[in-house]
Amino acid sequence: MAVASFLGWTALAVESFITPPPQDYRDALILIPWTLYAIVIVGVHQAQRERTGGFAVIGLVLTLAGMATSAVGNVGVLLGSQAMVAVSFPIGPGLFSLGMLLFGIATFRAGILPRYAGVMLVLAQPLTIGIGVALSWHVPVHPHGSFTGGLGHGITVLMLAIALVRVQRMGEPQQATVPR
Repeated sequence: MAVASFLGWTALAVESFITPPPQDYRDALILIPWTLYAIVIVGVHQAQRERTGGFAVIGLVLTLAGMATSAVGNVGVLLGSQAMVAVSFPIGPGLFSLGMLLFGIATFRAGILPRYAGVMLVLAQPLTIGIGVALSWHVPVHPHGSFTGGLGHGITVLMLAIALVRVQRMGEPQQATVPR
């Protein structure tokens, strides 16, 4: 699922770069890698839930709530419902960003997955925004229908997949020591 999500994010980023005007159909297509991304994040939680505690659960819930709220906005664009779009922004991205921050910190501290997994969770949204802004010389930043920055989420989900496979191959993970 993670590889499919990565490929979806990459394809939409490349397609958005090649044909810059925002397109509504991308708001539908983005729901595929977005949903797979949510499944991978739940998989990260499953892999480490014994050692992360309530902090990670709060981060996970906020992340998934933000993802669901943002998806409502995408559906709103497709249906032409300004009310659905208005509900999704800035609430969806705000919840998602805060959730990823908390969940990433919990992942880093748990030490089950390689530390870079936690770092990638924390940096996913800033990386996505940074890529979008960096490519805005060719593809202007737009509130919908253009996903060049989504490559940041693709990179994140791919790194999470690598971390999960690494832990799975190692068998029972050893908890890393975290200075308190």
